[in-house]
Amino acid sequence: MLSYQHVYHAGNRADVLKHAILSAVLADLAKQKKPVFYVETHAARGMYDLNSKEAQKGAEFPDGIGQLIDVKNLPASMRPYLDEVKRLNPEGGLKNYPGSPALATHFLRKDDRMAFFELHPTEYAALTKNIGNDPRAQIRKADGYRGALSLAPRAKEQMVVLIDPSYETLGDLEALIEWTPKALRRWPNAIIIIWLPLFKDGREDEFGAYLAELEAGGIAGARWPDDPDSNSALAGTAMISYRIPQNLIETSAEIAAVCETLWAQE
Repeated sequence: MLSYQHVYHAGNRADVLKHAILSAVLADLAKQKKPVFYVETHAARGMYDLNSKEAQKGAEFPDGIGQLIDVKNLPASMRPYLDEVKRLNPEGGLKNYPGSPALATHFLRKDDRMAFFELHPTEYAALTKNIGNDPRAQIRKADGYRGALSLAPRAKEQMVVLIDPSYETLGDLEALIEWTPKALRRWPNAIIIIWLPLFKDGREDEFGAYLAELEAGGIAGARWPDDPDSNSALAGTAMISYRIPQNLIETSAEIAAVCETLWAQE
């Protein structure tokens, strides 16, 4: 849906889980010998100003990264993500928040490759401005599902694909269900990571079960207490991963457990 702009939700709890796990995955892969080919189907703008009127209007980040940033004694699995957020805010506080494209450009190496798809004209323009000067990155104004399937890793590359749609309509879930088996066949060795919102009404249950049945290697989810005053349709957030190494399955589960424990302490 071209009406969705993530800036209103930047840094929220779903972002925290998603970006902490992604940071841990990319930081680990960057230590390996294989070059990485990283692809995003729904990239958005890549970097967010939490002082912007849009982020302030949505005001979801105080309960997300704002709640987490100063917590002491968190496990090492959280450090790649939190260290990068702090690096982007050298004077303290929270102004600059990295989306997944910005995290990828930070963690991946000079010989790694990246491809980002974004259809929304405003988001595409902002993404081009934010990371378009990075020679490792291709940025395409195109449908991410079709565009990603047109790509393939080079010899010896480890392909990593992040799928992070808006889920504004039931059609977003249906498109994901149709695309995922194709992707698993298209890239038999790729690591595929899907963000899945957990709705209060459970509308994702059937789709989540189907994705799990496709031999997902890792499912890491966290829920937060219900707030009767909140207008949010979400009750939690999850990441579903295919062909992810065992150590990263364990890391993802640890991150999810930390998030759920923290959110329960409201």
